[in-house]
Amino acid sequence: MPDLHAAIVTPLSANNQFDAPTMITLMRHLEARGLDGVVPCGTTGEGLSFSVAQRLAIISTCVQHRGSLGVIAGTGCQSLDDTISLTKAALAAGADAALVLPPFFYKQSGDAGVIAWYRQLCDALPLGSKIILYHIPPMTGVAITPTIIDALLQSHPVYIYGIKDSGVNAAHTAMLVATYPTLKIYTGNAPILAQAITNGAGGSILAIANIVPQALRQLTDDPSRSDIQAQVASVDGYVRKVGAVATIKAILNQAGLAVGLPLAPQLAHPDEAQAYAEFKAIGEYTG
Repeated sequence: MPDLHAAIVTPLSANNQFDAPTMITLMRHLEARGLDGVVPCGTTGEGLSFSVAQRLAIISTCVQHRGSLGVIAGTGCQSLDDTISLTKAALAAGADAALVLPPFFYKQSGDAGVIAWYRQLCDALPLGSKIILYHIPPMTGVAITPTIIDALLQSHPVYIYGIKDSGVNAAHTAMLVATYPTLKIYTGNAPILAQAITNGAGGSILAIANIVPQALRQLTDDPSRSDIQAQVASVDGYVRKVGAVATIKAILNQAGLAVGLPLAPQLAHPDEAQAYAEFKAIGEYTG
């Protein structure tokens, strides 16, 4: 059965400090609605807006209060040393795997530079560490290409556990599933969830799992449900109009789970009440 993970938001207090009790409450809410796991400090969790120490505190809270949930830690940083330190610490704390962005600021070295960077990361980690390569070119501008995947599987096959495909191309996800049967392929694209599962994807890591967990659970278990897929696509499209993090946090705030506002440079939703009302017309948040 494919796994369903929430790209979990990071609850913040009024002075923008990590709110651990609210994170635990949100995790229990998602667990009760059938999710298999959470991914703290990913894109939706605003990972790159926190320091390494802050990210480790967030990840550690999720691990310590996981219940039945799996925990995949978002550990990619622009600094290789920071990525190594955070990945080591997250896995030592008990995270099941690390989701690692490619380096994306210096691009002149192309695939060769990305391969070298990931190889140095793997070399620094204990044997048995699980790395999920994070393909999200709309944000990074750097694709995890077959050249990169093939090179890493050749040199470090025991470390490369999977790929999260957060591109916007269903055919690309299908290609990854067909080409790399030994890897766990996660889709990060809710509008193609049913197709990805039908094509053999091993699971999903989705932002809107924070607000429509039950619909996504039903669709994951029965991808023939075109009615649910249509609803999920509508919710996904809606939250991205203003910004996924701002809108998802607005909906959770209005639903009674005070997760705070996004960190700079992201802006808060301009009208949380309107966002919640519009969401309820298409969504299913159950409090």
